[in-house]
Order: sequence, then C-alpha cells, then structure tokens
Amino acid sequence: MPGDNDMSNSFLRTSSILFFLFVASRVLGFIREQVVAAYLGATPQSDAYVVASTIPFILSYIIGTAAGNSFLPVYTGRLGNDDANRLVSTVFVIFGGAVVLICAGGFIFAPRLVELLAPGFTSDVRSLAVVCTKIMLPGLAFLTLGYVVKAALNAHRQFTIPAAAPALQNIAFILLLFFFAQKGAVGLSWSMLAGTVVFYLVQRIVLGKYGITWRPRLDFGDPDVRRVMVLAVPVILTTLGTKGYIFLDRWLGSQLSGGSIAALNFADRIRELPYGLFVAAVSTVLFPTLASAAGKRDMHSLRKNIAMGLRLVAILGFPAAVLLSVLDGPVVKLLFQRGAFDAAATAATAGALDYYAISVIALCANSIITYTFLSMQDGIIPLKIGAVALVLNLVADLLFVNRMGHLGLALGNTIAAFIAMALFVSLLSRKLEGFDWKDLLVSVFKIGIATGVMGTISFSLAHWTGIYEGNVTLMQQIWGLSLSVGVGGLVYIALLFVFRIEETRMFLKRQ
Repeated sequence: MPGDNDMSNSFLRTSSILFFLFVASRVLGFIREQVVAAYLGATPQSDAYVVASTIPFILSYIIGTAAGNSFLPVYTGRLGNDDANRLVSTVFVIFGGAVVLICAGGFIFAPRLVELLAPGFTSDVRSLAVVCTKIMLPGLAFLTLGYVVKAALNAHRQFTIPAAAPALQNIAFILLLFFFAQKGAVGLSWSMLAGTVVFYLVQRIVLGKYGITWRPRLDFGDPDVRRVMVLAVPVILTTLGTKGYIFLDRWLGSQLSGGSIAALNFADRIRELPYGLFVAAVSTVLFPTLASAAGKRDMHSLRKNIAMGLRLVAILGFPAAVLLSVLDGPVVKLLFQRGAFDAAATAATAGALDYYAISVIALCANSIITYTFLSMQDGIIPLKIGAVALVLNLVADLLFVNRMGHLGLALGNTIAAFIAMALFVSLLSRKLEGFDWKDLLVSVFKIGIATGVMGTISFSLAHWTGIYEGNVTLMQQIWGLSLSVGVGGLVYIALLFVFRIEETRMFLKRQ
C-alpha cells in the first residue's frame, strides 16, 4: 500500500529531526547534572537537593504528563471545530487551578513532605531540603501547564517548539548558575525554578498562533471535558506507578549511607538519556498518529504504527542498554568525576547504573504500549499494570536493600520493569486482534543478535584501551569510549542492514 510507505517515511523523517533536538536538550541536561555533581558531589547536601527537587518535578511530570496524555487524544478529535478553543481553555484552567492549590499546600507542609520522603535525614540536611523545596515548588505549576501546552501543539503537528523548550530550560539554568552557584543547593534551586518559567513561556507564546487565546474559559458541560477528566485520573495514577520507584528510592535511600540517594539519582539520569531520547522522539510523533487512527477506527494503520514504534525503540534501546551495562564505570567517570564528585561517588553510581541499564529495553517498550492504550482512550489497563509494577518494585526493594544497599533498589526497579513489559504485551495481544507478533519477534531477535555482537566488540575494545583502569587521563577516556562505542556501533548498524530490518529497507529506498 503506497500510502503506508509515505506515512512511514514521514514518521521516520519527523522522528529523526526531533531526535536531534532531543539530543541537544539531553546534552544540555547532562551539562546541568555535571554542574550539580561538580558543586555538590555525592554528599548529604546533594541528597537534600535531590529530595527537594523530587517533590515539585516528579509531581509535575506525573500530573503534567497525565494531563497532556489524556487531553491529546480527545483534543485531536476536535481539531477543525469552532469550539476546540473552549476545550483547551477549560482544561488549562482546571489543571492550572489544581496545581496552584497543590503548590500552596506543598509550601505549607514542606517540612512534613521532606520528612515523609526522606525520614533518615539529619536535622541540618532536612532543613536544607525544606528550603530548596519551597524555592522550587512554583516550578510545579509552570512545568505542568507546559506539558498541557505541549500536548496541544503536538495535536496541531507542531513538534519543534515543544522539543526545543527543554533545551532552552536547561540553557536558562546553566546561565543563571553564574549568579547563584556560590549559594550551593539553594542557588541551584533558584536556577532550576527560572528554567521552568522559560519551559512554559516559550511554548505558550507559540500556541497563540493556532488560535488559542489567553482568555480563560470554563465549560463543565462539554462532554469532551468530562472525557479528559475521566481519562486523566487513571493516567495520573499510572504515571505515579511508573515514577513511584523514585519515591521508594528516596525513602529507603535516606536510611542508607550518605550519598546513596545522589548515586541512584545520577545513575538514573544516565539511564534516562537513551530512554528519554528514543521514547521522546518516537512517541512525540507516534501518539497523535495513533490517536487519529484509533479515532477513525483505522485498525490497519494502528497496528502498523504500533509495530513500527516498537521496532524503532528496540533498534535504539537494545544497544543503549548493553553499552551502558558494559561501559558503566567509564561512562560515569567521564560524565561526572570532577570537583566534589570523587572516585568513591563514581563507583557507587556505576554500581547502580549496572543494575539500571538493562531496564532501558523494558521501559522503552512499556512507554510505546502505554501510548497505544491511551490513544484508544483506555487508561485502565496501564493503571492496573502500573500498580502491579509499583507493588513488585516495593517488594523487591525490601528484599534486596538490606543485602545490597542502594544497588538493591536499582535491581528492584529493573525486575519490576520487565514484569510490567510481560503484562503489557499479554494484554495488548488481547486488546488488538490481528497484530503480527511473529514478524515483530523475528525483528527483535535479529536486533538482539546484532546487539550481542556489538556489546562483545565494545567490551573488548574498552579493555584494550584501558579505560577501566583508575588512572586514565581525560583524553584516554574520550578516546577509549569513542573507539568502543564507534566501532561497536558501526558493526551494529551494518548488521541491521544485513538482517534487512524493515526500517533499514525504508532508508535504502529513500537513497
């Protein structure tokens, strides 16, 4: 079917453009994390900053992502109607009012929140965390509303500005550090708040070009508003289940040795680099496409795009997981070991990354399948799986934390992610009849073989260059990692062409 090829090519082209924007954003994000690591290291002060940022930023992700994901499929069906503006304004006012109330409550109860999230903190560390929490709390409102605006822009097929907004947010943070860095964790908190304002304003200004006015409106009688709200509840709970491991890590990690929370946080940041890049680039384009196909009941297009999305995240996620696993120590050392971040912090962070790394595969698949269910306006299945995964994560954490310390928390999260993936695949098979699992599994098997060859080559070259040794210079680190990843990556790409993975055939046809 010619239309399918055109659609696939357009999907890949747009995803590629977004991928480079997300790379820029993630690189700047890592510069931000490197600054935090250099100033604070893996210390109790760093633990305080991480816990303080958890409250507004994880809550904004949970509420904002849920708001955007529940709003987008409903709003997509209203595009072209005169009353579409009313739906945007009503949703904006409802979620905006909700997060302002949450911010006010969070400011009042900040000491209790910090105590609840990190009961093992000493009084000095707890007091610092409370101050930083109050500074960053308004960011909850700006980030949440920014996610809603992003969903509206994506529905209009405007992907560039929302993809660039996080990069501008990180630039604002880095620039302001010149003024606030000497204030330690408090200065970092003020810089982070300023970045959230930039994230929101950049997107909100552009939204006006699509006829969305600034005038607030409320129409509780609109049935689509009720649909958004009904879908938002399970989506919020699902996202809470997905990100709940962070609260578990903070809670249990606060009772371990100082710096354990920071080590887990830095390892998680590294894991999120490939996961965030690949899923963000693919799902940003995929979600509106799936929502449109589901709304039109075009099951052929729905099945085809789901398979393409899963293959793409497998092509990108498999090698990322293996490379992070075999190169964990050298990667952490290159990215963070400077200033207050010493060799002990590198060892603690690399150990956590070793257990986190392989979960990239499961997290990528889970995200794509979650978007599939949401495109069909089914938030209940992701909710149930998210709840099961969170309970399993807690059980695994409690089983491993006393024996393995912070490494047990990383292992527990990875186990829960793979069990969730198995449940997602099983339920998607029942929900979406006629899906060609056999063809997808054959592609995944080929990708797995190519990844194994790549991992073996990269591991061997890393040993040959000596980057696992403790006394290597910065240039030796860069050279060793570049050679290991570069040669292994080229072999991997060549094998994808040899195995004739569908996306490589599309690439060849365009040449």
